[in-house]
Amino acid sequence: MKQITTLLFVMLLQVSAMAQQQTASQEPTSFSLKEAIDYALQENFNVKNANLQRDLATARKGEVRGMLLPQVSGNVDYNHNFQVQKTILENGVGLINVATLPQGIAYPVQLGLVNQFVGALNASQVLFDQAAFSAQNAAKANDEISEKNITKSKIDVSVTVTKAYYGVLVNEKQLLAINKNLQRVDSLYSETNARFQSGLARDVDRSRIQVSLNNIREERERVTRNVELSRSILRYHLNLSESNPLQLKDSLYEGQITVIETAANQDFDAIHENRIEYSIIKSQELFNLYDLRNTAAGRYPRLTAVAAIGYNPAATNLGDIGQNARWQQYSLVGVRLQVPIFSGFSLNYKIKQKKVQQQITENSKLSLEKEINLEVEQALINLNNSLQSFRIQRENIKLAEQNLEVLRAEYENGIALNIEVVAAEASLIDAQTSFYNSIYNTLVSKADYDKATGNILK
Repeated sequence: MKQITTLLFVMLLQVSAMAQQQTASQEPTSFSLKEAIDYALQENFNVKNANLQRDLATARKGEVRGMLLPQVSGNVDYNHNFQVQKTILENGVGLINVATLPQGIAYPVQLGLVNQFVGALNASQVLFDQAAFSAQNAAKANDEISEKNITKSKIDVSVTVTKAYYGVLVNEKQLLAINKNLQRVDSLYSETNARFQSGLARDVDRSRIQVSLNNIREERERVTRNVELSRSILRYHLNLSESNPLQLKDSLYEGQITVIETAANQDFDAIHENRIEYSIIKSQELFNLYDLRNTAAGRYPRLTAVAAIGYNPAATNLGDIGQNARWQQYSLVGVRLQVPIFSGFSLNYKIKQKKVQQQITENSKLSLEKEINLEVEQALINLNNSLQSFRIQRENIKLAEQNLEVLRAEYENGIALNIEVVAAEASLIDAQTSFYNSIYNTLVSKADYDKATGNILK
């Protein structure tokens, strides 16, 4: 039995692994930035949930619309009366006139039978209901909000995927640069070691380069882990399987920064209407208005047309209830007017709550306007700071490369010291790290600036 259980468990694991492999094989593995964004807009869970919320709002709108359509229901009741209810009449009043009894004495009369059956079909149609009419508009406004929330989710996902995509590119570029540094320093170490073996270099010179070589190897391992982490982050936002190799088609080039510099030099005032958050809160104001009207409509009368048709046979013996003579049909049509008179002030407090919610939304809108102004200003400052850092680091890396090249030539000719070459290598690595960080910060700042100004997905 234990062997069978183990075998079933192994088979289950194999089936699960095959299913995961099949899922992974169906996924795309190569993406440009645009393709990654488009794919995420279809597969990201946040966007999927936003679409489901839209479906909920659409269903809610249909539910409210159904309140104005005819309502039809059927009911079947069977009652067995252990004690049949009797109607109390008075002798000499109405149908009861027994000469042997005093006038006015109570006279119980049994009108029903022991077994009663009722089958009926009921229908109603709203003729006037202000609350239902107002609910239609509120449901439409809520549906509009859900549509805009989808757009907001898509914007957020686009920005997140853009940052994650650039994160992979920058880390890969940095890894390439570190590998080149490692090759160069390893070559220098081999050369110095050969000189040491020939007695032309000191052991301390070799040790200095060994320390630098170890540091670069450690840095390479760190950046390699960062590359894998950034890939995992991008897979997560794209909703890809962990086994997806994820190849990126795009690459970093200096022209990207030139385009960003052009955009940063253009004056752009904060336009609130460009932001989806502002559009959502405007729709929320409209929803609050209709919601208030819907609540206030509870003071209006409600007029409904009603109709019913059915049978109500009865019998002392249950077996007799199927006799045709006992099945007498009845039917009716009419109107029902419901007039609210007093609700214990509960409706007044409900209306007050809706008005307070309107004030909260108004304050939120004013706060959002200020927040958008601040975000645009802050995003532009961050973008300019990132561009300035990029220009400085670009110049620094050129100087560091030139400095290393000169010192290596001087070292080979016996002019420069070993320690100067090691220091130049360290300076170049620092410059490269700062340079690639500045590139990433610039690209991220541009994405944040586009989001702040409402230029995402346009």
